[in-house]
Amino acid sequence: MRLEASKVRDTIYQLTLRIHDRFPSSGIFDVCGELYSLSKDTEKIVAAIARPLFGVRLVAATLILAFIGAIVFLLLGHPVDEKLSVYSMIGTLESGGNLLILIGLAVIFLWSWERRVRRGRVIKNLNRLREIAHVIDMKQLTKDPDGLAQVSRPTANSPKRRLNAFELGRYLDYCTEMLSLTSKLGYLYVADFHDTDATDAANDLETLCTSLARKIWQKIMILRGVQAEKKEA
Repeated sequence: MRLEASKVRDTIYQLTLRIHDRFPSSGIFDVCGELYSLSKDTEKIVAAIARPLFGVRLVAATLILAFIGAIVFLLLGHPVDEKLSVYSMIGTLESGGNLLILIGLAVIFLWSWERRVRRGRVIKNLNRLREIAHVIDMKQLTKDPDGLAQVSRPTANSPKRRLNAFELGRYLDYCTEMLSLTSKLGYLYVADFHDTDATDAANDLETLCTSLARKIWQKIMILRGVQAEKKEA
């Protein structure tokens, strides 16, 4: 079983329709619409990241060959002198060894260039999803169940609480679903790209979404408690 980008996209689209049915002019409807737009791009972006970057490979290979050619030219241009002293030979070997180390590091840097380019693209898109997660959290900050329990004392600058208990519950539940789907989109970027830094970034996104969803679920549990108390009363 694999997590398919098309299934995630369809689920987000369905969630967008559900939110529109209940809260057509709400902020979370706009956010979910943006999340859906990102999901439509995800499959194409992931496929593009997986394709070989032949331009980068060509440049890297050319530079590596240029390094090797430069070394060969230097060696051929400085023939070994049989009268060299032992100390001179040691100095030459030491200088040559340092040069080989530098060239080896340069080759490794160029050889890993393609992976670093891919990693940068993945992390860039994961940061877009991280921003979406924070926006979702902003949309639910003022949705406090204490107002329904009549234990809060609003001031002139307090946010207007226009949702009843049922609507508030649905609103908060939609936010948790959006956070879950955001983390699923993040996973798609590293499902077939086995890079430690990119995987860590995807895991950080999932941790963020889980943490934010947990806070919302605490509100949902308080809301359910308030509803249960009203039924008993």
